[in-house]
Amino acid sequence: MSRKVFVALLASWIGVAQAANAPGSSATSTTAAPAAATTPAPPTVSATAGNDWLMLVATNSTDAARDAEFNAWYDDIDIPDVLEVPGYQRARRGLRLGTAAAPVSTLPADEGRYVALYDIASGNIDKTIIEMLMATRKMEARGRTTDLLKVTERVYYLRHSPAVERGTASAHDTPGAAGTDTTDEYLYVERFDCCNDAATEQRFNDWYDRQHVAGVLDSPGFERATRYELYRVLMIEPKTASRYLTIYELRAASPEQAVQRMDAARTSLRDAALEQHSFAESGSTMFRKIRDVRRP
Repeated sequence: MSRKVFVALLASWIGVAQAANAPGSSATSTTAAPAAATTPAPPTVSATAGNDWLMLVATNSTDAARDAEFNAWYDDIDIPDVLEVPGYQRARRGLRLGTAAAPVSTLPADEGRYVALYDIASGNIDKTIIEMLMATRKMEARGRTTDLLKVTERVYYLRHSPAVERGTASAHDTPGAAGTDTTDEYLYVERFDCCNDAATEQRFNDWYDRQHVAGVLDSPGFERATRYELYRVLMIEPKTASRYLTIYELRAASPEQAVQRMDAARTSLRDAALEQHSFAESGSTMFRKIRDVRRP
């Protein structure tokens, strides 16, 4: 991050935080309007709304021929530096999986091939974000950055509710499925927008938690689900982000099997969206987990 970009991000963030915390104002975020509903009310998450947060960062390597170098920098330099920032507890990285209809090679330039998910514990996320920006500037001053990094998305979310664990082994599980050493770990990031009024949102959340999440967790391989609600997008360029996000942790014997499981979960959500007309699934993706590090 250059000094110019850093100053612009810091100034932008301070301005947004001040506006959001001004008397009589509500939180503002850059969000995508759902296709199957009227424009939703803006999120009203405050900087002190909870203690559990998520920073999602989508990235690309600027030189595909140097991907190994890019990943070595990310895993061995960037993640350890970020985990030194107060509040940052855990970092997970994933490599995006393509589908037959949308192979990774055809991704638009503004969509990241890699994702990093940082778990944050903070009683005031605005303060933590500024500390992260200051740490980024120090990393640059120490020569711990790289010209291979292209950030396509940087978004902060508040944990909406506690993580939900898979209850008992599903009858669908077979040898080589969840819980065995023959499988890899994957992260399914489900994104969606809802709703245009509080009553509709309450009904949606009841349905989503009791039926959709429970149904996905009863599917082969899925182990855990954690829901989040949008707080802020932190990008210089205009960028949209979904109001809600759920991270499912799962295991699969192959990338193809993981994509099949994603398709089943995503189809269920999209079918419900067509039926209920109150929310819209938007850009859900599957990643193979390639790194998982906790703060020392």
